[in-house]
Amino acid sequence: MWSNSRRGRFSYSRMQGDMSNSVDFRWAPSPADWRASLRAMVPMFKWAPWFAIVLGGFSLVLLIGFSDDLFPVAVFGLVCALVIGFMEPVAVWWRFSSDEMISRTVVGSADDQSFRMAVGNAVREEIVWEELPGWTETRQGFVLETLDGGSASLSVPHRAFASDEDLASFRTLLEEHIGPAK
Repeated sequence: MWSNSRRGRFSYSRMQGDMSNSVDFRWAPSPADWRASLRAMVPMFKWAPWFAIVLGGFSLVLLIGFSDDLFPVAVFGLVCALVIGFMEPVAVWWRFSSDEMISRTVVGSADDQSFRMAVGNAVREEIVWEELPGWTETRQGFVLETLDGGSASLSVPHRAFASDEDLASFRTLLEEHIGPAK
């Protein structure tokens, strides 16, 4: 099993020097991680809160500033703004709490050859760098595209790394093997 220390599963290979640029990571996922990933990859999730604020603002102007004829329209706009604003966080929370696999501890490792992640004994994934078309860094962490067009992604939060040095090493691996962040 991998660990947050540099003496994980591949320590013997690292000592021999064939994985000199390797970093390990580990974290317990949270809904905020998934939400940050969705916001980075899916425009609807990124812009929905802003759309809800604008719609709510226009609806308040209609409610306060105009005649009683527009009262139903203003109330409808406010209800729609609330639904749009709360739809994403509620959907993420519901999905996260309803699937036990999503909330399990994730361990991983990355080196010059590939990126590896494991969730318990159920899911183990190794992806060579050429299969990752792009990446983005958010305030919470890294989002790696796994298919062209951003239709799927993997997230690695900043808190997954044992030190700032490990975080910088991972960023360097991404820049060297995938290219600059989007």
